[in-house]
Amino acid sequence: MHQNSEKLDCYARVITPENIEFEYALAGPLQRLPAFLFDVVVRAVVCFALIIFGWALFAFVPFGIPIYTIGLTILFFLLSWFYGVYFETRFNGRTLGKMVFKLRTISVDGRPINAAQAGLRNMLRLADLSFLLPLQIFGNDLPPNGFFPTFVVGMLCMVVTRRMQRIGDLAAGTMVVSESSQRSPLNLKPEDLRAYGLAELIPANFQASASLAKTIGLYMENRKRLSALRRNDVARHLALPLLSKFEMMKDTSPDLLLCAMYVRTFLSEGEREEGRRQMRMQDNPALGTPRPAMPVVQTSAPSPLAVPLGTVSPQSPTMAAAAPTRPQSPISTVQTSADPPESTGAEGQDAQGLPQGSPAPRPKSPDSEPPSPTQLWE
Repeated sequence: MHQNSEKLDCYARVITPENIEFEYALAGPLQRLPAFLFDVVVRAVVCFALIIFGWALFAFVPFGIPIYTIGLTILFFLLSWFYGVYFETRFNGRTLGKMVFKLRTISVDGRPINAAQAGLRNMLRLADLSFLLPLQIFGNDLPPNGFFPTFVVGMLCMVVTRRMQRIGDLAAGTMVVSESSQRSPLNLKPEDLRAYGLAELIPANFQASASLAKTIGLYMENRKRLSALRRNDVARHLALPLLSKFEMMKDTSPDLLLCAMYVRTFLSEGEREEGRRQMRMQDNPALGTPRPAMPVVQTSAPSPLAVPLGTVSPQSPTMAAAAPTRPQSPISTVQTSADPPESTGAEGQDAQGLPQGSPAPRPKSPDSEPPSPTQLWE
């Protein structure tokens, strides 16, 4: 039942020695056929260009035609048999057609293929193209030595195998997966907030490839099932080259670096900013508490008339201390609560006709007035 569900799901599951499961979407015949035809067109265009260029170069050279024929035959052989070997070895299991249609050839254990595997699966391609039909079945005027591939053997082999492998894949231990239909990893957030800070140290121009992003996503989905020591052992193989590339300290935790790579690759800018804010609050809890309200301070100076002489003003204590104290008469300065307030007359004058704000006249003592004539007579 488990194998049938894998077949219907078209996914291949690979379990590494570290007990981590990777899931790959298998590429079926209808997905691989356009990539194969694209590679055929590329090789045909290159051969046509070589024919035109070689004819123009060797047509008027002595013994040029034999040299041209031999060279063209060698180039055609190399393109037919070593085109796939070179590209799949050089570009990690991808030819030009696989790049366009987002396919990749990998080993059945999830590792990248090597040159021996690429060579073996491409050399056995002719067996997958069988049965070959002569072109003359489509018309008697066609070349008698031409053949038409039917792909019958390769199609049948892909249908009956669990990983949709043709004869070359079975011999080389490879399979073709699709990178366009990969399931996006869950939106996980690392519990160690230092990953958000370490993600800022990754160079801004670094872009994770599709395979690296998938590996990091799968690692984050399975890391909680591992102990802390086991996490570092699993992550070390991928983290050590990245530490050297990013010029980070060698004692950086491999698990923390992969968490930072996940933050940089899968989280949005808003989520990264929120993680950095939480990291700063964890380092300094005072940043998360609201500031107390500042008291309102009166900045305008009081009017000089409102401050009695001889008192100290809080705004200018030195000026108040330097002001001399004027002796005042008790009659003019002391007013009991029984005395009614004096009414004012015209605007700007008091009851005695003096301008407001002017000092009150001092009362005359009886001794200081000159005696009247009546008093002198008496």
